[in-house]
This record gives sequence, structure tokens and C-alpha cells, in this order.
Amino acid sequence: MGFRALPSIFAGNMKEILIRKALPGEEKEIHEAHMRSIREVCVRDHGVEEIKGWGNRPLENRWVDAIKTELVWVIEFNKTIQGLGYLRVLGKDEEKIGYLHALYLTPEVLGKGVGLKLAKVIITEAKEQQLGVLKLDSTITAYEFYKSLGFKDAGPKKKVEIGGYPVTCFPMKYKII
Repeated sequence: MGFRALPSIFAGNMKEILIRKALPGEEKEIHEAHMRSIREVCVRDHGVEEIKGWGNRPLENRWVDAIKTELVWVIEFNKTIQGLGYLRVLGKDEEKIGYLHALYLTPEVLGKGVGLKLAKVIITEAKEQQLGVLKLDSTITAYEFYKSLGFKDAGPKKKVEIGGYPVTCFPMKYKII
């Protein structure tokens, strides 16, 4: 999975926003954008109690491993990482599926259309990888966003433990082929 440059997707004052593959050495910035998105955006729908563990996890090696072996994109705005997307390919051959582990934006880029652009990049990659389905556990915050993209409910609302605290999510799927 080599680096592939993405076409310029923003016009006018949006030129300073870039979606690109993550690079080794960016793990700390990616992690901070992820945690900020949870603490500053998701808190509105999830509440302080749910984000205690979820939005305050330590860096560890998650992003080091993901950048090396999976598909991780970043949203770069004014030369800083302000969002991310993380897709894992599971299974093989006709049984391959994608699991969207993350699509998070900081307040600096929220509402600028960049989430939609990143989602389309991820869906295009899933098609190129010939995945049968793309699955995710949506936050309350992103649930309607994913529905607008064509994702369907894949089970009832549930709680998953993240960082020692229960977090509400919605299992969803998107049929690729």
C-alpha cells in the first residue's frame, strides 16, 4: 500500500486543507487531533462521563502500528493535523471487509466539508480494495452523517468500553459490492 497523492479537492480559501496518507512520525499529532475531536466535538452529544476514558487515552503504539500496516489518512490544515481517517482491511479474498475505526475532525475543520471529502476517499479505497462491506461503530455525533452517506444500521445501539468507561455507539454498515 504505497503512498498515493490525492487530487486537490478544495478551492478558494480552502486550499490550505489537504487530505493525505499519514506518515511515520505523525503519531503524536494524529493522536492529539483524535482526542481533541472527542473532547471538544463528541462531548456535546456524549457528555462528560462518556468521554472521560475515551477522549483521554494515552498515545501508546496504536498509530505507529496503524500507519505501518493499515490505511490512515490525515487532514492537514495550516500545516497541522486537524483530523484523521483510519480503515482496516479484515479477512481475505471474497470475504474481505473494511472496518472504519476512525473519522474524526477537530473544531478548526468541522463544517468545512472536509469530513465528507475524507469519507469519500475512504469509500473509494474500500471499492478499490474490493471489500464487500464497510463496517463501523458510529458515535452519536456522526450517526446522521453516516446515514447521509448510505450507511445502514447493523444492530441496536450499544455501549462499548473505551478507556474504562462505557461509550454509546451505533453499529453500521455500507455495502460496497
